[in-house]
Amino acid sequence: MTAKRNAGLAPTRQRAGFGRWATLALAMTLAPVAAMAQGVAPGAEQPQQPPVLPMPAVPEFKPLPAGVRPTAPVIGVFNTQMIMGQSVAVQKIEKELGTRREALVSDVRAEETQLQGIRQGILKSGKAPTPAQQQELQKRVMADRTKFGNRNRILEEDAQVGLNQVQREIQQIVSAIARARGMTMVLQAGTAALHDNTLDISNEVVTHLNTTLPSVYIPGPNEDPEEIAKSGKYPVAPFQMNDQGGEQ
Repeated sequence: MTAKRNAGLAPTRQRAGFGRWATLALAMTLAPVAAMAQGVAPGAEQPQQPPVLPMPAVPEFKPLPAGVRPTAPVIGVFNTQMIMGQSVAVQKIEKELGTRREALVSDVRAEETQLQGIRQGILKSGKAPTPAQQQELQKRVMADRTKFGNRNRILEEDAQVGLNQVQREIQQIVSAIARARGMTMVLQAGTAALHDNTLDISNEVVTHLNTTLPSVYIPGPNEDPEEIAKSGKYPVAPFQMNDQGGEQ
C-alpha cells in the first residue's frame, strides 16, 4: 500500500468545524416517530429463527514457506481537524458562507412575519377563511418550502465545493511530505491511540497549505453548483473517499 493511499482524510461533511447549516422548516411540522415495541405481544406471530444450514468441509490450508519480510515502516501522523481549523482558505469559506446563511435566515423570518400577518388579518375579519384564501396561503407556503429549501441546499453544496478543494490539496501535500521523508505509512491522528509528537506532520501541512492554497473557488451567491457542474466549466468527477480514507 502506498503512502498516498494511507494518507487518508476524514469525509468532507464530518470536518472543518462547520456543523450543519440552519434547518429551514417554514410552516413544516415533523411527525413524531413511534418507538418500536420491544418483544412480541401474546398471541402474535413469533419471529422466525435463522435457518440451520449444512457446513461441508473445506480443504485444509497448510502453512506457507518463509517469504520476504517487509521493511520496517516509516510512519507519519497528521490531524485533519487541526489542519482545517488553521487553514486560511477554510476561514474564508466560513466567513463568506456565514454571511450568506445569515441573509437566508433573515429572508425566512421576514416571510414568516408576512404569513403571520396574513393569518392574523383573516382572523380579525371575524369570518372563516374562504377555500380560495386557504388554497392561496397553502400555495405560498409550499412555494416557500421549495424556494428556501433550494437556497439551503445551494449553501451546503457551496461549502462542499470549497472544502473539497482544500481536501484535495491536503492529500497532495501529505503525499509529498511522505515521499520526501521516505514515509511508508501516514495515519490520521485520531486512528492512533498513542503516538510520538515527532511523527506529527500537521504543522508542516498547514504551512504548505496556506502558502499553496490561501483561497478557493466558491460559486457566486446567485449560482447553483449543480448547474455549474452541468455547464462543463469544471471537471465533475466526484472526490470520493475509500474505506481507508484515501483518494480513489
